[in-house]
Amino acid sequence: MAASAHQPHTGANWRAVIGGMIGWALDAYDLTLILFIAGLLADEFFPRTSVIAGLMALFASYALTLLARPLGGFIFGYLADRWGRRPVMFVSLLGLGISSALTGVLPTYAQVGLTATFLFVLLRLVVGIFVGGEPGGSHTIAIESSSPGLRGLVSGVLQSGYMWGYALGALTFLGLTSIYPHAAFVSYAWRYAFFISLVVAFLGIAVRYAVPESAMFRDIKERGETSRMPLAEFFRRHARDWAPVWVIMAGAYWVAYASMGFLPTLLEAFLKVSASSTLSIVLYGAIIEGIFMWIGGHLSTYTTRRGMFLIAGVIGVITSYLLVRAIVTVSYGYMVLGAGGLMALSGLGGGVMLAHIAELFPTRVRGSAVGSLWNLANVGSVIPLVMGAPVIAIYGPLDGFTLIMVIGFAIEIIGALASRDRTRAPME
Repeated sequence: MAASAHQPHTGANWRAVIGGMIGWALDAYDLTLILFIAGLLADEFFPRTSVIAGLMALFASYALTLLARPLGGFIFGYLADRWGRRPVMFVSLLGLGISSALTGVLPTYAQVGLTATFLFVLLRLVVGIFVGGEPGGSHTIAIESSSPGLRGLVSGVLQSGYMWGYALGALTFLGLTSIYPHAAFVSYAWRYAFFISLVVAFLGIAVRYAVPESAMFRDIKERGETSRMPLAEFFRRHARDWAPVWVIMAGAYWVAYASMGFLPTLLEAFLKVSASSTLSIVLYGAIIEGIFMWIGGHLSTYTTRRGMFLIAGVIGVITSYLLVRAIVTVSYGYMVLGAGGLMALSGLGGGVMLAHIAELFPTRVRGSAVGSLWNLANVGSVIPLVMGAPVIAIYGPLDGFTLIMVIGFAIEIIGALASRDRTRAPME
């Protein structure tokens, strides 16, 4: 089929890319705020029993956020394929900004008992739905506006927004803990971090305002070729491709949330590293991972998307023990090296995901494909978060965390071996 007259043959819509990156940064900012102060939030919103029980309860509620994302992916992915990518990217970002900011005004368990627990968990579910809606709109419109040679780089730039949001979260808490005494931070100042979500949301909306609808979607809509039931069509007709991609992404999410998500808890709760050192370590790691997402996305144009997943997975299996050993030495320099290495490997695979999905599925179901797979694969992020504390309590920080990382990389490899590849293939 000939390329659309509206579809650019070269270049990318960088406004759409930057807007998508900001939206994904907000997603990460909200989600990782919870991880940075997991112990504090466990005390604020859950009954105080033991440290392990409190952390498991907090991570279970965090897991609910991740598990709610598929519902958002289904809803907003469907709307992106029926109504268009552009309206979806505004609604999802605004909803996320508002629901994240509301976390900062919730009452505590000490004030209202289990009502605080209920409200915290409920708001985490709402946040998860809006987070799940982000990829089907903003990510899809950006990748559809890019030429074949730039899709890998665009994919990496978009996905790197997650790491910039993660870094923003670390910087926010470093700033708040340096401005406020510990007692004031624990009492009320942590709430200010959630209010920043609204600022980031409005910035993203301002950047996205001038982004036009995807030319690919406009073309099929003008020809009357949109799907009446895109979600059902996606799952029914494309199982050969979505099943392996789901496995790849589950492994990639496993690696990402074990390395950046559980790492602050490993450092503080198990290795007794100070909060400021922990935040600076994960800040360095986030910057490194963001850069490697750009690198992995760009190189995948030449290694193929599938090849980049395999490269990241194999190197990860081989080096995980050494990198985790560097972390558990409790020497600051080695900890930065170990955390940076794990997060760099996570970035190599993570930066390729969007391009790989977009190239495998047709325009009429692409919003549903991106929204669904991106969020259904979150089973891979839930497991290491929920099971991290008990596994490390049983096997110790070195063997336990190494085991968690190796399993994630192995899942990524298995999915990549089973997946097809359509690097640079026409998407019209």
